[in-house]
Amino acid sequence: ESLTEMYALPRYDEIDPTPLLAPFYLIFFGMMAADVGYGIIMLLGTFLVLKYFNLSEKTKDFIKFFYYLSFSVIIWGFLYGSFLGGIIPLKGLFEPATDYNTLLILSVIFGFIHIYYGLGLKAYIAIRDKKYKEALYDVGFWYVALTGAIVYLLNMVMDLPEIVKTISFWVMIAGMVGIVLTGGREATGAVGKAGGGIYSLYGITGYVGDFVSYSRLMALGLSGGFIAGAVNMMAGMVAGKGPIGFVAAIVIFIFGQTFNLGLSMLGAYVHSIRLIFVEFFSKFYEGGGKKFNDFRSKPKYINLR
Repeated sequence: ESLTEMYALPRYDEIDPTPLLAPFYLIFFGMMAADVGYGIIMLLGTFLVLKYFNLSEKTKDFIKFFYYLSFSVIIWGFLYGSFLGGIIPLKGLFEPATDYNTLLILSVIFGFIHIYYGLGLKAYIAIRDKKYKEALYDVGFWYVALTGAIVYLLNMVMDLPEIVKTISFWVMIAGMVGIVLTGGREATGAVGKAGGGIYSLYGITGYVGDFVSYSRLMALGLSGGFIAGAVNMMAGMVAGKGPIGFVAAIVIFIFGQTFNLGLSMLGAYVHSIRLIFVEFFSKFYEGGGKKFNDFRSKPKYINLR
C-alpha cells in the first residue's frame, strides 16, 4: 500500500493495483539484491526491530515490507549461489560469472510478462466499462504487433521454421496497420487521423525501451555479487600479514559488506519501484484518488475523572 500511495491512490473507477504489483516487486527486489547472507541479515534485523521496538503503525508496516522482501532475497541468493559474495561456497542454479546471457534473457522475459500483464489490465478495465472498441484498438492491436515483432526477432537468433518467420512478420504488419488506422481516431480530418495513427505507431520505440529497461534486474544482481566478491578478495589479501593484517581484514570485510548491503538494498528498492511506476503503471493506471478519512475524533490524551 505504501508504494501505491507513493505513486497515487486509485480513483473510484480504477482497480487497486496494490495486490497486482506485490508479486512482481518481490521477484524484482530479490533478483537485484540476490544474496543469502544479505537476506538473512535483513530477516533477522527486521524481525528484531518489530519484536523489540515500539513503532508507529506506519513504520511497522514499512519494516514488515522489508521483512517479507528478505525471503525473496534469500531465495534468489540460493539461485545465484551467493553468500556474502562467495565467502561460503554454494551451488546455485545460475553461475553469475558465466550465465549473464541467460540472466539477461530471464530479465527480459520477466519484463515481457510484466508489460503484457499491464496491457491485459488495461483491456480488462475497458471491457468492464463496456468500451470494447478501446480494448481492441489500444490493447488488442498492440498485443498483435508486439507478439509478431518479438517472434520475428527471435528468428534472427534461433533456428525456427521459415513459416514461423513469415507468419510472425505478417502478424506484426497486421498489428501495425491496426494501430495506424485507429491510433488517431479522436483527431479531426483525414490528415489528423493519419498523423495521429503514425504517431501512435511510433510508441513502439517506447516498448523497446521498456523491455531493455528490465535488463537492470540482471545488472544490479551481478554488480552486487561482484562488489561483495571484491571486498572478500581485498580482505583475503591482507588477512595473512600478521595480527594487524588479520584485524584489517575483519574491518575491511565488515565495512565493505555493510556498505554493499546498504547499496544493494537501496538499488533494489529504487529500481524495483521504477519498473513498477514507469513500465507497469503507465500501461493501465493513473491514480488521483483521495484517501478516505473517517469522520471521528482521534484524541491523543484522555482525562479520566
